Amino acid sequence: MMRPLLATLVLATATTAAAAPAPASGDLAVRSVEVRPSDPVVGPSGSVRLVVDVVARGADRVSVVLEPGRAPSEGDEPGGDPGKEPEPDVTPSPPSGDAVPVPVPVPSASPNPVVPPGAALPATVPLPGLGGLASAAMPRVMGASRDGRPVRRISSGEWETWRFLPDKPLSRWYPNGPWTVTATAVNAQGERAVARGEFNLRRATEIEGLKVVRDGDDVRVTGTLLRVDPVGKVDYRPFAGQRVRIQFRPAGSSHWKTVEEAVTRRDGWFSARVRVDGEGAWRAEYPGTSRYAADASPRREV
Repeated sequence: MMRPLLATLVLATATTAAAAPAPASGDLAVRSVEVRPSDPVVGPSGSVRLVVDVVARGADRVSVVLEPGRAPSEGDEPGGDPGKEPEPDVTPSPPSGDAVPVPVPVPSASPNPVVPPGAALPATVPLPGLGGLASAAMPRVMGASRDGRPVRRISSGEWETWRFLPDKPLSRWYPNGPWTVTATAVNAQGERAVARGEFNLRRATEIEGLKVVRDGDDVRVTGTLLRVDPVGKVDYRPFAGQRVRIQFRPAGSSHWKTVEEAVTRRDGWFSARVRVDGEGAWRAEYPGTSRYAADASPRREV
């Protein structure tokens, strides 16, 4: 099982004359956990960088953990993934150099940041599995990241946003499907508030070679559905056993209508024969799943 992606910040509140009184211990709360992009898609190359925003109040430190799978419900075994789609393929292991940390630029709040005397700097912790560091927007104090650049404060009334920027992006080498983000806020009394969010990491799909041929009163539509190779040997492999929608848009219309469905063969090829009056545009659309992204072919005019 892949180790979770762990990012932890430990902060100390600076004491100043203008500082507002700390919220009562009962006010500790996490309002939301947001991941951007909310629907990351990875292709055969490249990667996606995530931003995690945790909105909390009354917290002295916040940590986030990102790990594959859904959070277990009551009665489920720890680490279980209820509702998980069958996935016959084996997720490949990352190449040997995949966990090398790469620093991420952090926007400056001011050209000459000043750290208040006695204020603790954030502890930057390696991220198991993905490697690298995380920075956050820190409430109440101005700190510095490892390279000395400031970390911006985000505050709105009593609620403060803690922004985590894992510098190791997600790629095809990590498990696709549901991921869980667990945020833990801790106050000065050691009390904890926990909230979770979810996102789906999807691998890209592609419909290629769409052909639309009129055959008497019918129109025949064929093509091939591919997906990012689950085992990482090539860029794309045929995607078998998937439903593809055949869509038609009459000339002069802006609305696509699904007129037929086809199921892909073992080699990813699909075929459908449709009777439609008049001229217009045709395309094939794959709706996607929690593990594979949707795709639509270029349109063909007939």
